[in-house]
Amino acid sequence: MIAYSESTFTEAEPILFIHGLGASSWIWWQQEYAFSDHQLIMVDLPGHGKSAAIPWVSLADSAEQIAHQVIKDRAVHIVGLSLGGHVALELAKRFPEKVLSLFISGITVQPLRYGFLLKLQSCAVQRNIHNTSHLKKMARERYLLPPQKIPDFISNYQLLTRETYEAIFKEIIRFRLDASYSSFCKPALFAAGEYESRAIIASTKMAPVVMPNAVGMLIPGARHDWPIQQATEFNRLLRKWITNNPNEEKNSPRE
Repeated sequence: MIAYSESTFTEAEPILFIHGLGASSWIWWQQEYAFSDHQLIMVDLPGHGKSAAIPWVSLADSAEQIAHQVIKDRAVHIVGLSLGGHVALELAKRFPEKVLSLFISGITVQPLRYGFLLKLQSCAVQRNIHNTSHLKKMARERYLLPPQKIPDFISNYQLLTRETYEAIFKEIIRFRLDASYSSFCKPALFAAGEYESRAIIASTKMAPVVMPNAVGMLIPGARHDWPIQQATEFNRLLRKWITNNPNEEKNSPRE
């Protein structure tokens, strides 16, 4: 069974957080306190964290497991970062009755051209995955993690197998946000950091063309992991998004 945790029930609508590739639910520590007035559900995707023993199959399979094992008979706001954003989209497409809104950051919505780099990139990841000094440096300089979170980063990153990495990479680079996602009519926000790749930034303009109640947002000065690096701004925007999107379908998007 997929691993997840949830906080004490409150009257406010629940929020489900889904992490990115090579991470787990530990990345949301700065959201736990900020949204303590909501019931928070933190999931570890297959092949990650406490779900590392569960094989990664596909985005659709992960969405299926989360829908039946985690969300169950509830409806939730979903926050997805990177890989987690793709899983969030599958949940919205396949189980719209379980989704109140989407807050997605750091995804691509059309096929990418660098699939030929998969093996090289995979080898590079595996070559450094047990190099603790390299991972500490990456945690400090690339992800700007505080010292107390570096062990979480390293231990979770080292759970990423070649098979899991390559299976996810292949599916993500082939992903296209096509008309099959247009049936989801609830509010959806697609965010990208100012310093992310052109393909990710493009998603903020392309997704609203496909999904009828979606909006795009570019985050000034932000990088891919801005929920960690700019948590105050991330939490402010997420709070505004959830507050402005009660459990009802909207006729027009907001900023």
